[in-house]
Amino acid sequence: MRVLIDGKSSEALTPAQEKDIRQFREEASVQGQVLSADEATTARGRQTRTIFAILWGVAAAVAVVMASLAGPADQPIVLPAAALILFLLGAFFVFNLRRRQQAWRRDLPRRLEGIAPAGTAIGVDAAGVTVGGQVHPWPALAIEQVELGKYSSQRSTLFTLDRLALRGPEGLVVLDPGMMGNGHLLIGNAWRRLRAAAAGNAST
Repeated sequence: MRVLIDGKSSEALTPAQEKDIRQFREEASVQGQVLSADEATTARGRQTRTIFAILWGVAAAVAVVMASLAGPADQPIVLPAAALILFLLGAFFVFNLRRRQQAWRRDLPRRLEGIAPAGTAIGVDAAGVTVGGQVHPWPALAIEQVELGKYSSQRSTLFTLDRLALRGPEGLVVLDPGMMGNGHLLIGNAWRRLRAAAAGNAST
């Protein structure tokens, strides 16, 4: 299994790193479909805008509370300072949103490689990974490459599943959460099942 972290080749994952991979809830069956390039771009932009809007809203609520707690003598300083901070934060989010959108569009051709055509139904359940009605059973699949995003802070490290290439008798099956409806649940449950199977085989 080849491992890429933030686009760079890495050594095999340690047990600790595997525990740090963010996995969405376990589902017996997950269904989705492949998005077109335009649909994926729109969904990505909507998701990013929503996250930034929530963060800005939280900052605004904190600023309002701080301003309300300030005494009358301090309010002439606190209110303009809070407004300036919120303006700068909003400008930063707009700049960051545009930069993320540009990076997404640059990476889009690579993400489309190996993906089933837009509109193709994708399913993950006990039988295996189903692509357009064709079932790829779990025993016949192996992880050829996993791509992870890494997010670190002083206290913890978090990995996200960015792309999964599975090798089977019929060729590659590529799962990319950004290019699929319900993509994070699909790739998370596929990863969980395959890693659990690999651990079981290793212990026997």
